[in-house]
Amino acid sequence: MTASMAYALLIVDITLTVAAQLLLRTGAARLSGQGVSFSIILEPLKNMFLLGGMVLYGVSFFLYILVLSRLQLNMLYPVATGSALVLITILSYIFFRETLTVLQVTGIVAILLGIVLVLLPR
Repeated sequence: MTASMAYALLIVDITLTVAAQLLLRTGAARLSGQGVSFSIILEPLKNMFLLGGMVLYGVSFFLYILVLSRLQLNMLYPVATGSALVLITILSYIFFRETLTVLQVTGIVAILLGIVLVLLPR
């Protein structure tokens, strides 16, 4: 596998991770008002959003392992985590109307700058 293929798979992995989080958030909203009980274990069988989020996380996990076998951890982890954080924050604002403060926007800019610095050639 070439480095460009590994980076392409990383983009797919990040996309699946973000989609999983959005599905889990949607599914979790349907649980509001429920207490903690044993029945929560069976909830993904009744809640397709939770099930979809779990499946996407599973696929994402195996893609991450594959990419990890090709790229350095000290570059891969910050890029994957930072990118997912930025995308989830922005998409949560768009889809769920969650608040986004100036301080959070500043944090997003700092994360993006960090990703750029991590990806600069050595």
